[in-house]
Amino acid sequence: MTSGTNIKCHICGESTTDSRLISTCVACDQQFHLNPYNNESHIDCGDAIIGPTQGVEFWCQTCLEALDREVTDRSSDPRASLDALAAPDGLLSIVETPSARAPTKPSTAPPRRSRTTQKRRYRRIDN
Repeated sequence: MTSGTNIKCHICGESTTDSRLISTCVACDQQFHLNPYNNESHIDCGDAIIGPTQGVEFWCQTCLEALDREVTDRSSDPRASLDALAAPDGLLSIVETPSARAPTKPSTAPPRRSRTTQKRRYRRIDN
């Protein structure tokens, strides 16, 4: 489906009349290029992720970078996020420490092959 008006991407500044190639960012409410096709070459100025309610959310590259910075700025220790929940003292002391965990068996899964293309957050559709 195309429209007769030019839609401008706020990331790259280019315009298009094909509304299928434009999405609206869930964070900043701006329009950006997003190619939903595997077999067609178009501009991608963002991506889509599965949101907390299991729906697809469209994010522009600027907001994705801000989201990635926010996630990496948090502690890499998942237990640190438990502290933010303000659990009563002593409750967190019953959580086992990594050294007390039983050793895990080595993985028997076959090795993964390396990607030659950029990893995308969601699978594109074919025409």
